[in-house]
Amino acid sequence: MLKSKKLRLTLAALCATVMVVGLAACAPRANNPAAPEADLTPAEDRFGVIKAEEWAGLYPHQYETWRANEANSPESGKDDYLETYPALRTMYKGYGFAKGYDEAASHSYTLRSIAETPRVTDATLANCITCKTPQFTALVNEEGDGVYAEKFSELIVQFDEPVSCYNCHGNDPTALEVTSGFYRASLGDAAESTPLEAQVCGQCHNEYYFNADKVTSNPYDGLAGMDAEAMLAFYDSIGFKDWEHPDTGAPLLKAQHPEFETVYGGRQSHMAAAGFSCADCHMATMETEGGARYASHDLVSPLESPELMEKCSLCHDDLAGEVAGWQKEVTDREQAISRDIVRYIEALAAARDALDPDTLARAQQIHRHAQFYWDYVMVENSEGAHNPEAAHANLDKAEALLAEGFALLA
Repeated sequence: MLKSKKLRLTLAALCATVMVVGLAACAPRANNPAAPEADLTPAEDRFGVIKAEEWAGLYPHQYETWRANEANSPESGKDDYLETYPALRTMYKGYGFAKGYDEAASHSYTLRSIAETPRVTDATLANCITCKTPQFTALVNEEGDGVYAEKFSELIVQFDEPVSCYNCHGNDPTALEVTSGFYRASLGDAAESTPLEAQVCGQCHNEYYFNADKVTSNPYDGLAGMDAEAMLAFYDSIGFKDWEHPDTGAPLLKAQHPEFETVYGGRQSHMAAAGFSCADCHMATMETEGGARYASHDLVSPLESPELMEKCSLCHDDLAGEVAGWQKEVTDREQAISRDIVRYIEALAAARDALDPDTLARAQQIHRHAQFYWDYVMVENSEGAHNPEAAHANLDKAEALLAEGFALLA
């Protein structure tokens, strides 16, 4: 049971203080009191990135905990979503995600995962490397948006650093920086109203698309556009589609991973309203034997960290039970609605040739919208826990659309 708002706000202020203290402790001289005044900054690689291993001597605790993410590997028991959600083979028919769709491993495997996915073909562009390595981000920052339209196969072999320090800090570990230019351009008022600790996570954990120039882009400019309904309106206004479903002819959209928007946009989550950031819930504050505090870079669910659970207990009597309840309700509805979407696809495919143009257009739009609302919830990586109210609201919209669609085809 969630405790008082006053207590949540007090904890948020405390967490903000801890983050400031932890950031100050990241300064090279703070970790190395005897270090000379000389510049200790390591050398950049050819892309202008200081790799994580180069910072290991100056930030041993951050580096060690960053390396701990390697335990969350592709071999650690990941879901094959095409098996977990059998309806996806029909829903994604005609699109790359029907070839392979596995639960993501940690940041340590971003390059490996994108290189090995069966979704990559000879025609794949470099924009698919967005957020998979800081070296690609730095290359775009240096050479411009034309990099996005280069060939995937020619660039991917040049990179060897998975998501690491540069993504969130640039080459200055004492500061936070949104290094992805496309995301900075989309934040609008969110840049002032959301914690920077959340923005650096949100620059990769967001809903995006590739625009007409193949540049990675977001379907919004500011908080008002950061919900599924507003994004649908944007995509409809520009006539954007990811692919056309071969059975229904509907111009479909593939949602990505809208964690930032789910927490901070639309029906803002309780955590966001209380002033918390992603780091508060996923990066525990640790203490060295000498008493120095630092932020753990082992990115985990709070349920997997005693330190985080202790902090969460100030607001939650039974966080594990709450999360289990939220996730079961959402995933149960996802499964049921996915089966309804398959039935609708089959019904529309069977009736397609007999429908007049206006009825067909509306029936196809229902497929497009209902599947996007469903997908938006399913691909958000918390299984509803980040914002259960928003998850159910989107599933409600999918159900209502399907009911209209079945009535239209009856």
